[in-house]
Amino acid sequence: MGRVGTLCFIALIACAATVEAATDSLTAVRVIEMARDRAPEVLLARSRVKEASGRLGAAGILHAENPTIEGTAGLDDRFERRTQWELTVPFDPGWARRGRTRIARAELEREEFLRADVTQRAIGAALQAYYRALHARDHLEIARRRFAVAERVKSAAADRHRSGDVARMDLLLAETELARAASDVRMGEHAFSRASTDLRIVLGLSLDSGRHVSGELADRAVLERAGSPDPNTPAVLAAERELAAADAQRGQARTAVLPNVAFRLDYGHESGVAVARPGLALTVPLFNAGQEERVAARARAERAEIELETRRAAAKAEREGTETAYQAARAAAVDLGRDGIPQSREVEAMAEDGYRAGKINLTSLLQVRREVLETQREYVDRLLDAALAAIDRAVANGTWR
Repeated sequence: MGRVGTLCFIALIACAATVEAATDSLTAVRVIEMARDRAPEVLLARSRVKEASGRLGAAGILHAENPTIEGTAGLDDRFERRTQWELTVPFDPGWARRGRTRIARAELEREEFLRADVTQRAIGAALQAYYRALHARDHLEIARRRFAVAERVKSAAADRHRSGDVARMDLLLAETELARAASDVRMGEHAFSRASTDLRIVLGLSLDSGRHVSGELADRAVLERAGSPDPNTPAVLAAERELAAADAQRGQARTAVLPNVAFRLDYGHESGVAVARPGLALTVPLFNAGQEERVAARARAERAEIELETRRAAAKAEREGTETAYQAARAAAVDLGRDGIPQSREVEAMAEDGYRAGKINLTSLLQVRREVLETQREYVDRLLDAALAAIDRAVANGTWR
């Protein structure tokens, strides 16, 4: 293999490694995909859809009861041969089957909408864990920058102390700040590890999966693709299908006053001659005329109506409330990022240079540093608030059905 071939081979390996690393990264888009495919709540909701689909298939059978055969036979040669057989085949005029099918179909549709609702809320929970991990990572970066500045300040204090420019107290204060900064880094690493673990638990990943969190806390592009709010959220649609199932159950309960019909065929021997007698059997609803079924169906319908109205009102309030909350959180993050962060960084640099030049004392420098760190931490917190508010808004608008 020539030099050109070797270089091409190395380039291909580097590209493959880059693609693999990008695939292993936990970005916002990747988190959405994984939550949709493997979140435990989503898997359970899918199983309930399968159960409802099975009930729909069973509802279309000809009759809920199977034909029955009863009979006796005498085979002793000392007596006259006697046999008696009775075949009963229940008959469904159609209304019972139609009622069962309507109920089962409405319940299947309800479970499908509930699955959509569970899916989007599982995605929302996964994204919350993802942005909390980014938040912890950014706090860790602030702690590391604090440590780097503390090292420079300690070095400057040591130089000024050796030259007799400042007292030993300045050096001790600088060493104390360095120790606090080192402890802050350790706590930041702990918080980031916990947040990353929580994200992996939500996504069903092992701790040694090798996937790392990637993305920017200020990037809310995925979250802001909410589109226009849809009043027919999956939860509302599921409540509508529950009401439809209750209405179908009420219709079926009303048919309980009708008699059940079954075809009968009696076969036997009389005086050695085979005799077949066809006939009908009617079950007269004299005592049990579906009283319990009608009361239960009526109660189910009333409960479904209440639930539907409640979910409609809750969905409307959630859409309006999350929109207002997001706009406020977004404005708070934008304002602080525009008017606070650049100025704080400039002040920080000026204070550090001023201490090196002997223009300010160490106490003033540390006071400025605390204000800068507090501003940076507040900004990261505001970015997290905006991201969480955007997630709530997207879930309320039914973005990830």
